[in-house]
Amino acid sequence: MKEFRPLSDQGTDSDYLIFTYENEENGWTVKATLNAATEEFFIRTDIGMLEFALVEFITEDFAIFRRNVESRLPALIRDYYVERQNNFSVLLLNKGITTVAWDDILPEQYKGLQRTVSPNDAVRIINGSYMILAYYDRQTRSGLSLMYNILRDDFFAERRIHNFPNLVHDFDSSDVRVLHDSLKKRLVPVLNAIVADMAEPE
Repeated sequence: MKEFRPLSDQGTDSDYLIFTYENEENGWTVKATLNAATEEFFIRTDIGMLEFALVEFITEDFAIFRRNVESRLPALIRDYYVERQNNFSVLLLNKGITTVAWDDILPEQYKGLQRTVSPNDAVRIINGSYMILAYYDRQTRSGLSLMYNILRDDFFAERRIHNFPNLVHDFDSSDVRVLHDSLKKRLVPVLNAIVADMAEPE
């Protein structure tokens, strides 16, 4: 946990960091911040390929923020980012994503990209989606993420090169079997392209 301190944004203090929890195994963080301009308190999650605010914690009232953090954040961290199966929805389970033998086609690491999310251990993100696969290089902030949106019932992917996002359409589908075949055929070529682009100057 880190103590209260300012986060500089181009020479100005845009946010104050109140505290941080970090998962040492995969580098994920959950942090509390105060925005200097809006005077709002936030809880922000960074899972490498994606950083986002948890909207249910946003407030201008510190007493409310503290109460919500104390009463809700520990269980949220446990269920969202540690024991993630606790947070699997019925729609995700019914899709069959967590029952496939994915390890047969998904390497744990590939040319410096580490697998930080696996389909059998998906993580709930935002907008009705789960991140079901991610390969990430923390040093260059580059990698590939694959999501499943339970509201649209579709799979979609994004790549980041030095944190700049672009959609990847190689794995677009709504069928788990089609997704499996696409990953088997196209994962390595897509990762090779990402690694090649990572080597280019920013």
